[in-house]
Order: sequence, then structure tokens, then C-alpha cells
Amino acid sequence: MSRHPFRNSVVWLTLLVVAAGSVFASEPELVNIKAVAPSIHVELRYAGPRNIAGRPLYVSEMPALVRPEIAQQLAKAQEILRARGYGLKIWDAYRPKGAHEQLWQYSPNTDYVASPAEGGSLHTWGVAVDATLVDAKGREVKMPTDFDDFTPAAMLRYAGPDATVRRNLRMLQSAMARAGFYGLRTEWWHFVSKSWQKYRAVTTSLEFAQLPAPTPPSRAFNGAPGRGAASTR
Repeated sequence: MSRHPFRNSVVWLTLLVVAAGSVFASEPELVNIKAVAPSIHVELRYAGPRNIAGRPLYVSEMPALVRPEIAQQLAKAQEILRARGYGLKIWDAYRPKGAHEQLWQYSPNTDYVASPAEGGSLHTWGVAVDATLVDAKGREVKMPTDFDDFTPAAMLRYAGPDATVRRNLRMLQSAMARAGFYGLRTEWWHFVSKSWQKYRAVTTSLEFAQLPAPTPPSRAFNGAPGRGAASTR
């Protein structure tokens, strides 16, 4: 049986040549991060079950796509980290609108997921990424929480006692800040390009067949409510 039982029901109609990192006659809206910075590791969590939905929201072949300018910023952050024996791993990048709408149904809390009715996520603009830190061998290092841990432990400013976690998080945040990103109060792994206001939602022909209707969440949303909307998520 296929690892993703609904995989055959999802038809990736058109990705043009962006997924391979090629360019059009004019600059593409999105490029493959790996084509710009091959040493960056990628594990799109929404292409598998290790996320708040507990199931894939992307097709398994989904590449990590961002705006060309943001890809260059990530390449700069990677260069900074590699000089210290570390690197980036991307957990999420461009997020198709349909996938974001499904994510909202699993976690309808604006402290953690942007409401589709209020403009949606900057992931759908190609200007935000979810990232963690890896060592020189590509192994994830100790961080405050795992991905999609919507609890107070995942706050931007680590308040725990572990000095190793504190150092690792500071290293990641420093590299991303120097490369032109800022973080999100409720998620240490979420970064948005400081140039995000130059853009709008992606319009490139990235056409997906209708994704399967989301099944009801198997567990209650575990994120502690907070103040203020995280509209970039």
C-alpha cells in the first residue's frame, strides 16, 4: 500500500519548471531552495504525517519553494551557519492556498495559523519559511520543541533552563536576522523576510487537483490561547 493512501488522488497538474530551479524568460515567482542553496536540508513536514494535522497536506514530491529574493536570503543564512559547522533544515516554505485552508481547519487559532478569511498566510506568498538548525552531518540539534508544537514552550524567546537549547536557538535566530528575516512570537521556527510587503499571494500556475476533504481532527487543538493574531503564519 502506498505510504500516502490518497496520493494517487492528488494530481500535480502543473509546476512548470520552477521545481527544478530553472528560470523563465522573466524572473519566476518561485524557485526551488535546493537549486539556489543545495546544502540546505529540506524535510517538508506537511508532505508527511509529522504535523498538527497528523497526515500529509502536500503531495510527497512537493519541493521547498520561495521567492527568488528569499532564496538568496536563505543562502546567506546558510553560509553564516556553515562557517560555524551548522546549517538550515526547512520544514515548510511556500504553502498552497488549499493546503493552508485545510491546516486552518485543524488549528483555527490565529496565534498559530493565519485565518484564510483575513488574508491567509505569508507562506502562501512565498516569503516565509519554517526552519530549524542541523549539525554538519545534517542531524537536527536540540531546540525548544518539535515542529507544530503549539504550546507556550514554542515561544520565540526560549524561557527554559537548557543552555544548549538556548545557544542553538540564538545561533539560528542570529543567522536568520543577519540574512534579513524576523521571527514570530509564538513559533521559534517561523521566519518571515523583512521585504515581505513587496509581495502578494503567488499567482504562478501551480495547479493542484482538489485535495481530499480533511478528516475531523483526532485530538483537540493543544495550543494555549494568547494575545494578538499571528497573521504571518
